Amino acid sequence: MPDEKLLSISEFARLAGTTRRTLIFYDQKDVFKPKKIAENGYRYYDYEQLYQIGFILGLRDLGLSVEEIKDYLSDDSSDALDKKLVPLKHKIELRIQNLKQILTILEEKEASNTHLTNRDFYVVKKCYLPERSFWCSDFKVDCSEQEIASAYSRFYQSLGAGVMANKMLSGFLTDLPKAQGNKYADSGFRIIKEKSYNQKVNVPVITQNDGDYVIVKVQNTGEGIEKGLSKIREYASQNGLQLGDDLWQYNLGLNIEKLGLTKDSILAYEIKN
Repeated sequence: MPDEKLLSISEFARLAGTTRRTLIFYDQKDVFKPKKIAENGYRYYDYEQLYQIGFILGLRDLGLSVEEIKDYLSDDSSDALDKKLVPLKHKIELRIQNLKQILTILEEKEASNTHLTNRDFYVVKKCYLPERSFWCSDFKVDCSEQEIASAYSRFYQSLGAGVMANKMLSGFLTDLPKAQGNKYADSGFRIIKEKSYNQKVNVPVITQNDGDYVIVKVQNTGEGIEKGLSKIREYASQNGLQLGDDLWQYNLGLNIEKLGLTKDSILAYEIKN
């Protein structure tokens, strides 16, 4: 007969807030042993063991592996625990940062960009655009389709946490003075994505100035983009407007089809005073 002060494994598991299976597992791994094993193989525990199992379960909740817990229990000094917890703290901080990024993505509202998306094709409009900050890639020139795809992939890997799939503006910033369509394909460019969180990442940031812009909705084909640029040149000439040197090209939607572009996009030029 077991000592009356000892608890059966089921009773102990209930008091400890764990399961019989977990206690058996820790016994088999030499992490936490019962106070007594009866001749029939039943495991029994005493009340004082509740403190130790609580600590072990706490270490597991923090993310330490069974082997790391065993290692610590063999040397339960404060320094030993610090050696285990400091790297874990860094991993948790990184995970929190990623979760904050994901939360921002989930909370985003698409309404802020409806003034860009609700447009007719090839109808040029003048509109005010607010200041926006964009992450951007390095300046690229004369890239093949494969090189653009590779640069695009590296850019979004640097941002991480599903940023590619959020609803913030994305696209390209192209060095294309005077909206010259025949030079579009060979012009230098940067991949851009509107900033959606404030944690520091190793990616440059560029700012789109607030002010009046000339914009047009186009299909993202060579012919479609050239037609849109031609409409912008015509509109600027008819209204005596001086355009900036940078073409802002914003994707419409999330499904990238080719060359980092969605099916349709908005072309935008800042109006210079």
